[in-house]
Amino acid sequence: MSSALSLTALSHRPLADADIPTICGFPRTAEELYFLFPRAVWPLTPDQVRATLGLRRDPTVVTLTEDGRERVVGYANYATFEDGRTASIGNVSVDPTLRRRGIAEYLVRTMIDRAFDHHHLPELTLYCFSTNTPGLLLYAKLGMMPIALETRVTPWGEPIALFKLRMDRASWRSAAPIAA
Repeated sequence: MSSALSLTALSHRPLADADIPTICGFPRTAEELYFLFPRAVWPLTPDQVRATLGLRRDPTVVTLTEDGRERVVGYANYATFEDGRTASIGNVSVDPTLRRRGIAEYLVRTMIDRAFDHHHLPELTLYCFSTNTPGLLLYAKLGMMPIALETRVTPWGEPIALFKLRMDRASWRSAAPIAA
């Protein structure tokens, strides 16, 4: 396993149009793209990402600063958003060369904090496919609880389970950090 990155090297900001080609390089295969952007068609193109921006909210990138240079290493947004009620985190993706080094956790924490602190939502959800064990473990670590299970069919014709996970603001505020 690769070592975690220094949190001081990570920051976040709104998505800029210039970031989109980098994000398009995150999925390495058509299968991986399905798990990151289920409605996208391989290969992911800037036009496909731009087309989702009108439907999504708070597109956010994580940047890594090394040797004075900033590069985009993660991306997420709210796939759904209901003012004052709920949002669903979507398109969580990380540079494949830097996975399992703390970027996804930083990104998801950022989206959770934004939902509860900035938007003052009472709850937050996300969906995760059953084959994404690292994602499911991360979301559990952060306190998200499974509340539903849906059956989907992959583009290659196989059934797959899709978990819906939920967290409320009170649970996020009261949860003690859990060691990795």
